[in-house]
Amino acid sequence: MRSFVAPPLTFMPLPVARPWGGDRVSARFERAVLPAAPSAATATQQAPIGEWWLASARSGAVTRVLGGPHAGEGLDELIARAAPALLGERAAARPPARFPLLLKLLDTAAPLSVQVHPTDAALPGEGKTESWYVVEAASGAHFWLGLRDGVAPAEVIAAARRGESPEPLLARHAAKVGLLAHLPPGTIHALGAGIVALEFQTNADTTWRVWDWGRQPERLLHLDAAARDTSPDQRPRLLYATPDPARSPPCQRLVDCDAYRVESMQIRAPTHLATDDERFEILLALDADLRVRGEAGATDAPRGHAVLVPAPLGDYVVTPAAPCELLRFLPAPTDRARDPR
Repeated sequence: MRSFVAPPLTFMPLPVARPWGGDRVSARFERAVLPAAPSAATATQQAPIGEWWLASARSGAVTRVLGGPHAGEGLDELIARAAPALLGERAAARPPARFPLLLKLLDTAAPLSVQVHPTDAALPGEGKTESWYVVEAASGAHFWLGLRDGVAPAEVIAAARRGESPEPLLARHAAKVGLLAHLPPGTIHALGAGIVALEFQTNADTTWRVWDWGRQPERLLHLDAAARDTSPDQRPRLLYATPDPARSPPCQRLVDCDAYRVESMQIRAPTHLATDDERFEILLALDADLRVRGEAGATDAPRGHAVLVPAPLGDYVVTPAAPCELLRFLPAPTDRARDPR
């Protein structure tokens, strides 16, 4: 007898204040995002919104269901109650059942700190692999990823200890719409001002700050931890979309690493897709509303809202309100996923 299968679920974006936050996301999405996050207006008066968390089960920053029978329920609650129906039987059986991904939109009016993320070996459960997909970029916008040729990580830490900006030591790259950057744990990086980027990553939120550009009020730097966890390999990892025309519909593979896979496809009409019963999927369209329907039910997603497609759902149909790019996020297969401790 087939077990309970959950319907697709749309989540409300969660606004997160950051000192470097901008206003491009609220301008881009207008009413599409803001009414779904009632706290956004209040938060904007207090501090700029730097991040919109689109799918999260992290304690204290949980996204909640928009509409339907599960309206208002947190992703963490749903997983605690029905992990197999969402994550799949094999993923739910790995103790503890933990949502493996975190999806954000970043909106920068000023540069983020120069920073590095730990590995799981250094900080179990908080090893952070992430990727950026540039959605908007102001003229001259840039980011830093890795180090200039001949520079060693220790030189960056030493400059920060002396109170000197390490910026001349970092590899700088122009930010262009559609650009992909991949950041394994231990990579020194900083996103610059004037950028809207999708950040898809493992379920972790630990950052070691190396430099904060003299920002006030002053924030703590983590130079000892950064020195410990920075990888000796600081080569920039800029990716290019890989066409996969044999797929139906044709798609481009944006990222395929040990933690997740991300695909992009252009859709203009009802599009048939399917889960593999072992992995859930997250769908996102930034420029059009979606309707996602499967055997267990349907959900409507305003543009910019993430949709969780449960692993056991099987065949489903995505109908866009207008031609759009559909992004599809999948965790690594269960036998390839990292230990989620």
